Amino acid sequence: MSNQLAVIQDFETTQKTAVALYKSGYFKDVVSESQAIVKILAGQELGLPPFASMSGIHIIQGKPVLGSNVIATLVKNSGRYDYNIKVCTNDECTIVWYENGKGRGESTFTMAEAKLAGLTGKDNWNKYPSDMLFARAISRGARRYAPGIFGGSPVYTPDEMGVDEDEDGYITTTFVESPSPTNGNGHKPLAEAIIAEGGVPSAPDGKPEPAHDWENMTKGELAGRLNEYIKRLKESPNDEDALKKRDEAKYWLEQKNKAK
Repeated sequence: MSNQLAVIQDFETTQKTAVALYKSGYFKDVVSESQAIVKILAGQELGLPPFASMSGIHIIQGKPVLGSNVIATLVKNSGRYDYNIKVCTNDECTIVWYENGKGRGESTFTMAEAKLAGLTGKDNWNKYPSDMLFARAISRGARRYAPGIFGGSPVYTPDEMGVDEDEDGYITTTFVESPSPTNGNGHKPLAEAIIAEGGVPSAPDGKPEPAHDWENMTKGELAGRLNEYIKRLKESPNDEDALKKRDEAKYWLEQKNKAK
């Protein structure tokens, strides 16, 4: 069998797996078969099986995002890198790193750093302080002392990208990875990723939502609004309020992209 044929067959297998997982409906953040394929391909590069890739990998703002538990597993399974927890309390977490059995250094994250970064007001930091400190410490250490696991690409936890996660490192924020539509002339998509904290609520009893301050929204916020209004229109094509706000969100997102 030629290498070219083997590559084609491997991709066909990946595609079939991705389609099956996407159609299962268990992965709510995946909105297309293409996104499922990308997740599985990204997981293959890291040595993760398809199911783990679908649940544990996200691409946010063009950066690979992994839960702390996934990062820890990849480090332990690498055969090259390892770590030990030196201390992990509600005040600080320090991890000692090894490469081929030799000490490389330590990574630490403290509650004082979390306060300076404005993290301690978040619900997850109040409920699971030691787990959140561990997530930050292992992500920091993986970038500094075990980059070979990730092919040189910097890896972040959801919390570092502004997305809430639970004590196990799984995303709790409503998150939709969705390439925005192009304008038909080859320009870049309107946004690379969409992060919607809880999403945009549907208008109760058909009442219009209050006006939005579109001009002062970030591109991520605008993309999130746009995505939600598109979803609302699929469910209710005659929703005039959603139609109006979809066009407003699209207009301001285009303005933000032109201003780059």
